[in-house]
Amino acid sequence: MKLNQFLKVITANNLRSGLVTYMTDNYEWVSNLGDAAVITDADLAKAGLAFAESQSDVVVGAYLSDVKQDELGLTAIHFRDKFRSQGPANVTNGKQGI
Repeated sequence: MKLNQFLKVITANNLRSGLVTYMTDNYEWVSNLGDAAVITDADLAKAGLAFAESQSDVVVGAYLSDVKQDELGLTAIHFRDKFRSQGPANVTNGKQGI
């Protein structure tokens, strides 16, 4: 079974730093969207998300994010994920917001 027309990645926030993180093919967490595992199968997405949610001592707020892939690599599709993929908005204290 294929997911929608878009590719998916699993994203969350690192529990310790609060920064955006992405799951790789090896079920590891990385900060670069380009290193994320690209998921096209609904069953794999469900299993990967279940694993991410079981990592509550490492990440928080895991979910599937739509991405597209072209000659420039992976790009987030939705505004929220584009914004998140660019890193902290407030670099002086390392956190987005305020």
